[in-house]
Amino acid sequence: MPLSHSIHALCASLLLSGAAHAQEAAEDAPSPAFPETEIFLFDYDAEADANALSDGANVTSRAGYDNQPFFTKDSATFLYSRDDGTQTDIWEYDIARGTHTQITRTPESEFSPTPSPDNRTISMVFERNNSIWHLDRSTPDAPQWSLEAAGVTEPVGYFARNHATGDILFWSRYGFSVALTHADKPAYHFISGHAVPATPMVIPGTDMISFVHRQTNEEVWIKAFDPETRAIRPLTPIVGANANYTWSLDGAILQIEDGKLHRWREGGDGWDEIADLAQHGIASAARIAVSPDGRRIAIVGLPAE
Repeated sequence: MPLSHSIHALCASLLLSGAAHAQEAAEDAPSPAFPETEIFLFDYDAEADANALSDGANVTSRAGYDNQPFFTKDSATFLYSRDDGTQTDIWEYDIARGTHTQITRTPESEFSPTPSPDNRTISMVFERNNSIWHLDRSTPDAPQWSLEAAGVTEPVGYFARNHATGDILFWSRYGFSVALTHADKPAYHFISGHAVPATPMVIPGTDMISFVHRQTNEEVWIKAFDPETRAIRPLTPIVGANANYTWSLDGAILQIEDGKLHRWREGGDGWDEIADLAQHGIASAARIAVSPDGRRIAIVGLPAE
């Protein structure tokens, strides 16, 4: 074989070998620990029957996981869970300043950050023992286990905490059930099995807490639980398959399904479509939060390509 042909063959072999190794390295590379998500912030018009969102912006706009926004009582900021590639910490976004501030710096992950009404403490799901913990903003490096007095060791996935009553309703991570407990005393009341993974919510203006339940007929409903009477009241079936929802100050429920924002009001004719998120450049949206003053909405999704 002529020398030039041998050199060309060797180069081709090396190129193929390098490409094969590159492909193997890409296939062997670990997948991200958390899904890619962004948080978009909008102005919200609660009176609008359509096009209820305006002035939207991607306020996280970075590679990684930014999720589970929860507004503070004054509606000036929202807390959220943010990853660093290996675990998550709690961060806070200041709406007026457009700044992000890290709250926790732990080796474990924190999820579902929930500020107290006075904004002095933050409750969260903490991977330290897969339960609900809380921290004082003045000492964020000293979190405390919120269910120690209750004596509940069941792993928690999601929760709602009523600071006025001390009630805590949580979704069991492995039991797929919801139960009521208390922040300050031994308490445990099993509410229902077949609960769908979704964050329970304290219903505005009441001490009732909502959760999502899959009925025996396979319909999935948002239901209200009264901690005082232990009564459960069905409210509405969810739209489609996404079980993430939120309450607004005026007593409406908001939910995203198939790229559309829907609103339900008691006494109405069911769910109304009030915004098309594709028109705002958002794809794969699922989670939503409304500010307590009812003027803003945070939506978790991805920028449309």
